[in-house]
Amino acid sequence: MKKTALAIILLVFAGCGSGHYYRVEEGTVSIYLNGSEANLVYFASSLDGYKLHKAGRIDDDTWEIRVPSDNEFKYFYIVDGVVYVPPCRMTEKDDFGSENCIYVPGM
Repeated sequence: MKKTALAIILLVFAGCGSGHYYRVEEGTVSIYLNGSEANLVYFASSLDGYKLHKAGRIDDDTWEIRVPSDNEFKYFYIVDGVVYVPPCRMTEKDDFGSENCIYVPGM
């Protein structure tokens, strides 16, 4: 019950749609993506030129990636080979006609 309540609170404060949220702790942001149908999830961000980083599966339907939290960055996912940009409070158009989520420290 406590874990479920915490997840719901994180969803509200993250400003993103269902299934995508984050938690900041001591200089690191843990970004979570729910996707029980997914077999493989990669995370790409502007922190390192959009190199792909394999997300870790932490339970049957949640994927996690951890990155430094002290700088603003843009990001998206590759889910089973397909680019995926979850609903986020802040987005930016990219050079390919799509969007990226934007993480802003303190927001």
